[in-house]
Amino acid sequence: MQNRKTSRVYDAIIVGSGAAGGIAAHVLVNKGLNVLLLEIGPKWDRNTIFHTEHSWPYEMHYHGLGRPGQYDGLWKVNAYTEHLYVHPRIDRYATAPGTDFHWTRIHAVGGRTNTWARVSLRMAEWDLKPKSMQDGAGEDWPISYSDLAPYYDKSEDMLGVFGTREGLAVLPDGNYHAPTPPARCGEVMLMKGGRKIGIPVIPVRKAILLKNRDNRSACHYCGNCDYGCATGSRFSSLDAIIPQLLGRKNFTLRTQAAVHRVLLDPKTGKARGVEFIDTRNKLTYEARARVVVLGAGAMESTRILLNSKSREWPTGLGNSSGVLGHYVMDNFKSGFVSGWLPSLKSTEIFNDDGAGGGHVYIPRHTNFKGGRKSTVLRGWQFQPGSGSGSFPGYSKRLEGFGSGFKKEVREMNPARISLAGFGECLPYFDNYCEIDPGGLKDRYGIPQLRFHAQWHDNEKKMADLMYDSAEEILRAAGAEVSPYARNTPPPPGDATHEVGTARMGDDPKTSVLNKFNQAHDVKNLYVVDGASFVSCPEKNCTLSIAAVSWRASDYLAEELRLGRL
Repeated sequence: MQNRKTSRVYDAIIVGSGAAGGIAAHVLVNKGLNVLLLEIGPKWDRNTIFHTEHSWPYEMHYHGLGRPGQYDGLWKVNAYTEHLYVHPRIDRYATAPGTDFHWTRIHAVGGRTNTWARVSLRMAEWDLKPKSMQDGAGEDWPISYSDLAPYYDKSEDMLGVFGTREGLAVLPDGNYHAPTPPARCGEVMLMKGGRKIGIPVIPVRKAILLKNRDNRSACHYCGNCDYGCATGSRFSSLDAIIPQLLGRKNFTLRTQAAVHRVLLDPKTGKARGVEFIDTRNKLTYEARARVVVLGAGAMESTRILLNSKSREWPTGLGNSSGVLGHYVMDNFKSGFVSGWLPSLKSTEIFNDDGAGGGHVYIPRHTNFKGGRKSTVLRGWQFQPGSGSGSFPGYSKRLEGFGSGFKKEVREMNPARISLAGFGECLPYFDNYCEIDPGGLKDRYGIPQLRFHAQWHDNEKKMADLMYDSAEEILRAAGAEVSPYARNTPPPPGDATHEVGTARMGDDPKTSVLNKFNQAHDVKNLYVVDGASFVSCPEKNCTLSIAAVSWRASDYLAEELRLGRL
């Protein structure tokens, strides 16, 4: 059946509206290009969609956790958020026997920027040159820190990142709109303890406004950013980018458009547009443009490329290298250790919810010049939690019942402290995704992914070291460490920092994209999201995705102006 065609040919089609696609839209529209932005989900009204932001657990089914096993282990999906995320049992993906992967998706304008953790960190030079500057493992990126630095500046300003300049080589300083809110009592003790053992504990860097800006209000310290933000205080492209573009003559937003594949001009071999399904009427359409930009998220953009196979591209569009879909990476989670600070037990309780979680951060402290040596490659970070939160979840680890139990919960509330670690995953060719050979399709009839992903020896060994490190840091702060089990890290994807699968590089034989995120094989096709990442440092990736997208979009606009595309 012939596709229905959109009425015009755009300068650029952008697929996806989150951190990558949203930034690309901002850059290209403001450079005067006629842009069509396609988003698989609807455009939410933040005043109504985030209605559980201030709900109490007792108001929710199963205290907000949802029915046990209902969400197949996706920790971000619960009774508070099930109306925001794709339900894993409604829109399934596949995993190969003996492997596992957690793919957490939001189909809406803004994507996962609607509910992310907001931690915004720059990569250092050796994060981009891990093979040559660290340990010989993996590959170097085809870009350096100096290439990204100006785009980090722009992205931090757009996102509204707060933080402080600490002068740490392992964590470059940034462009902050305000200093981090003051540390809580427990966090001050962590900072003092870190100094004793030579491990920096610094103010965290997050994309949360502490001052009003445009249509976004300053943070009101409710601490529930994981459930969305009705005031738009945390960055999302839904609040910070799209409202600035709507109404512009050169910008068109089409929601509920599920992109199936990139279409090629058979005469030139260049991309001519994309095919998408309107999720409301289930009809298929073709949108045409001079340039196609994929920014739908690492796995989704790669799914589109894999589904764009043809006689010329039997294993996926732009896959002459054979690496498309390979090198699936994600930070792995380990070292979750909690305890309590005796000096804070039974002290006065304050509202410690803060600006979306912890106000301090523990950067990587192993395997770099000036850091500690380790028996594994690369390193990890910790994100602490402490203080009198509204939801004392630690109470499930306390014994007793009745009035005595309630008294213990109150006394322990200001004294609680915890660390959660994120480690670097090395790139492995045998961690990959493919179109499911069993024929699994999503709810719109588009072939779905199957994942082959698992942790290797370096990650497993690092996970154990992270527990040791967490205990050392907590004890240095004067904490009593609570009993815990050293669990195997949850599967790849669980940290929701998934990257890789369409890596950039100088050599078309070993990479999908060049250093400007342009496909080696199709010069008017760009992939601007985390799929382009060559490595997966321990640092949260959203800020780097924004910077990479901004840089690629700048280059794309100039190439189009010069008539090279």
